[in-house]
Amino acid sequence: MASLSLNMTILSMVIGRIFHSVPAQFQITLPLGEYAAVTLLMFFGLKSLKTVWDLPTNVVKVDEKSPELGEYVEAEELVKKKMAKWLTNPLEIIWKSFNLVFFAE
Repeated sequence: MASLSLNMTILSMVIGRIFHSVPAQFQITLPLGEYAAVTLLMFFGLKSLKTVWDLPTNVVKVDEKSPELGEYVEAEELVKKKMAKWLTNPLEIIWKSFNLVFFAE
């Protein structure tokens, strides 16, 4: 995960330097730098969402020897029930992610 963040940071810096070093006669009124930033943000955001969406769910078997594990499973089920009400479809997940990134910027 750290290498992905490092790659995104380096790529953003390179693109920013390229767009700011363009001579004035080649600049147009179309904000290409902003469009590139939005495109890359959407690409990496959707890629991250797809990666998380494709993660396998681990089934934990509860045995009598570990009461902490039983409590963990119960808490996990409770959280899943509560979150199921909020995030019922992928569009809500995308919308919440978009809002989080938008307000963070």
